Amino acid sequence: MELYSPNIGSPDSKKLISDNIDWKQGVLIRSTNWLGDACMTLPAVFKIKQQIPEGATLNIMCPVNLKSFWETFPWVNKVIGLAAKRASKEEKQAVKQLGCGVAVVLPNSFGSALDIGKCGIPVRVGRGGRMRSVLLSHKLPKWKRIAGKDKHHQLREYLQLAGALGNNDWDDNYEPAQTEVSQDRIAELGLSTSKKWLVLAPGAKFGPAKQWPIEYYGVVAKWWLTEEDSEVIIIGTPDEQSVAENVKKSAGGGLNLAGKTNLQELMFLLGKAALAVVNDSGAMHLSAAMGGKGVAVFGSTDPRATGPLGGKWKIIWNRIDCSPCLKKVCEIPEKDYDCLKGISPNQVIEALKVLEHA
Repeated sequence: MELYSPNIGSPDSKKLISDNIDWKQGVLIRSTNWLGDACMTLPAVFKIKQQIPEGATLNIMCPVNLKSFWETFPWVNKVIGLAAKRASKEEKQAVKQLGCGVAVVLPNSFGSALDIGKCGIPVRVGRGGRMRSVLLSHKLPKWKRIAGKDKHHQLREYLQLAGALGNNDWDDNYEPAQTEVSQDRIAELGLSTSKKWLVLAPGAKFGPAKQWPIEYYGVVAKWWLTEEDSEVIIIGTPDEQSVAENVKKSAGGGLNLAGKTNLQELMFLLGKAALAVVNDSGAMHLSAAMGGKGVAVFGSTDPRATGPLGGKWKIIWNRIDCSPCLKKVCEIPEKDYDCLKGISPNQVIEALKVLEHA
């Protein structure tokens, strides 16, 4: 089983703005709305940062729950968090005060382009389609995706947007995040830095078609707890506390931190972990973004398009005839999530053994 390597294709960007464009005070990036998607945009956003003139700033507009994520990257100058679905009058005014000459809209939604269109930024770059072309000054073609037909990682879509501004570096590199957690806080969470951490992320906000069975996670956790100086840490959102607790009960041990860490603490934890086992979820992308290594379990989704970027990973994908369907729930009763149930705990454990020494 080889380590996962994303296929991002070859440079194929079309430059949309001229060399003498007036960047004014910098660029505003309208971030994607989900944590996992934001992680997948990091290489492209970093390349935009490299493209802007010296002295100009790179600024982010994002949902408020992603504000602390973007603030961990030292090359991001300012982050404006959106408290609601659409930018408020005060938030638009904060954008205008940045004095940006260029904006890049990463999401493909109409609303994200509308937010930027009302901020008075003259050059607005994004993808067409969804009735948003009138809100953009420079457009790439609409991005189309068909289940099961992906050939390249989704990062390619974002690199094309970076290329539209003139940066044609075609890779997944970027300067990493910087996170710090005090020793007091580490102790408060019950963490022992002298132990080897296996982080488990058994939840999947997208839906059950991404969620490897809880009892399977329990088997993996029980195996790890037999290792010397080892600890199992189960993470998740506040809504996933019961899922995490069920994994802990199934394993007969472990530390349930679901809902108990903020985003920067979670990033620190993932960066320090020895290994991780995750579904195709925000936790997977965040772990990869922190340079982590582990096993990612795929069922209804396609690792060719949304696999982890960064670190060292083994992908286990039980690609039955209906996978990838990209559905939130299994719509074929006789299949009953076979794409996930067909991946055994032993397969994951064997992959972890290889990764432990990678």
